[in-house]
Amino acid sequence: MKSIFIAFLAIFSLISCRNENELDTKNLVGNWDWVSTSGGIGGQTETPNSTGKNIILTFTEDDRYSFTTDGTVTNEGTFSLYKDVSDLSHYEVTFLHFSNFSNDVVINKNEDGELVFSDDTNDGFTYVYHKQ
Repeated sequence: MKSIFIAFLAIFSLISCRNENELDTKNLVGNWDWVSTSGGIGGQTETPNSTGKNIILTFTEDDRYSFTTDGTVTNEGTFSLYKDVSDLSHYEVTFLHFSNFSNDVVINKNEDGELVFSDDTNDGFTYVYHKQ
């Protein structure tokens, strides 16, 4: 009985460590340039060229974020990552929570200097950023 308990504890510890690493925010830290936003009912795409706006998304090591549009901070607060089941895909995904937004977004990609996240709704938007 004691060996079963120790085995269970060891497996639980391994699973817990893996989840913490998956939700590590270190690879978000830095400045990200907005590339595009696409989607919605009309399927439109907006870019810095089409809107005339330059947006920078900044994540800091102390779990803070800010959106700066043309040099002016337009939204800021704290952020966090968590796992949950997507309403669209019905699979477990990583969500990004911004404290001053009403809806959390799904992280679709965060590698090779590209960050892509989207709304977890039908006809939602997808946002693309490149790391500076």
